[in-house]
Amino acid sequence: MVTTIIILAVLLTIAVFTNFNQMRKQEASEEYIEELENSNTEYYQFFNTLKSRMNESNSKLKQIDRLGSFESDDETGFVFTELRDMIDELNKGF
Repeated sequence: MVTTIIILAVLLTIAVFTNFNQMRKQEASEEYIEELENSNTEYYQFFNTLKSRMNESNSKLKQIDRLGSFESDDETGFVFTELRDMIDELNKGF
């Protein structure tokens, strides 16, 4: 009878320790998931802001050169076309 009580007490101690350990691991993973969700939200907001700024820049760039004067100039035209091409590529990516 005494051996049965001792065996049950040892098993109960092991079960309590195991449950406590699993609870700590679960709480740690919940915190990690919450941090990931927060960072994903921040990146989503950043890319939405970047996308809107790129669209505004693209429309302003087209508005500035509506007559084609920048594009036709040799020195300014090269820089202007490079900027326009970069903005177009970024708009395609978003």
